[in-house]
Amino acid sequence: MDKKLKKYIERYDHIQDCANHELKPNGGMIVLINQETECEIVIENSVYALDSFQAVLINAYEVSVDIQADKALNLIAIRFKGAGASFFYEGEMEQLMQMPKAPIFIEKNILENRLDSYLKNRLTASQLPFNIMKIIDLLDTQGSDYKIDEVMAIANIPRKILDKIFNLRTGLSFKAYASLRKFDD
Repeated sequence: MDKKLKKYIERYDHIQDCANHELKPNGGMIVLINQETECEIVIENSVYALDSFQAVLINAYEVSVDIQADKALNLIAIRFKGAGASFFYEGEMEQLMQMPKAPIFIEKNILENRLDSYLKNRLTASQLPFNIMKIIDLLDTQGSDYKIDEVMAIANIPRKILDKIFNLRTGLSFKAYASLRKFDD
């Protein structure tokens, strides 16, 4: 993975050689790229068809996602850190926050060997008055033991505005996000 992308992306997971797979929640969002076999995504008893070579954005903060197919799967799951996906898919964030348990169908034909260049082309600079990824890193490190003074020093904005912006970018308050990270270990 490109060095520039590591700030926002936790890792790429390859899902292969199985007909069923469970994506466990990771306190972030996931882009799931189907490389071959048509399959179904199941989120809390709702089923969504994923065509060959289709990609979806999924909110993976708290709910597991099951993937099922008749043949062996061939997928890539891009696991984003906290608000990382919002720097690549800002236009889809409002829709995802309105329907957090439904996948957002984004694009077709994203090739595995061109994944880094695809993501670098989608990366947009933050228009925020603070670096939200620094706050995410702090919460990932300290979990629910974070010090609000440290968070506020990084943000350098009023608490109400921080809560609103953090929630818009991640889908959770920073307090809820920190408590999720505590159980991740």
